[in-house]
Amino acid sequence: MYLFIMSSSESLRDVVINLGNTFNNQQNREKSYFDFYEDSLIIHGFPPNLPANKDGFKQFIYGLWEAFPDIIITFEDIIVEGNKSAGRYTLSGTHNGKFMDLQPTNKQFRVSGMTVFSFRDSKCRALEFGRYEFID
Repeated sequence: MYLFIMSSSESLRDVVINLGNTFNNQQNREKSYFDFYEDSLIIHGFPPNLPANKDGFKQFIYGLWEAFPDIIITFEDIIVEGNKSAGRYTLSGTHNGKFMDLQPTNKQFRVSGMTVFSFRDSKCRALEFGRYEFID
């Protein structure tokens, strides 16, 4: 388990970049990705069939990793204001497994999205999912 303590030289932008790099690291992501999030995480704009908390978030992310094993996130923009960071990003990968009600297609995909992260120190305490658009 990693303990993230933000120093004066570390910005929320750096935390979001590290979060993305950890998400993309297939060898280590399951060990440390969820350490970026408080146990009391609250999620807004989440699929209605999942709990809007850290357990529901874990279910969602593990489902992504299983269905899209090569999935990566690329942050296009990160804007920081106070204890919040807004990220515009692209998710891409190959649909190799069932995801929610979608059967595998074995096709490449790209989707753009936006999320607002709310932080307490360097841990994310709330997520607000915005829009998603399929690119390919």
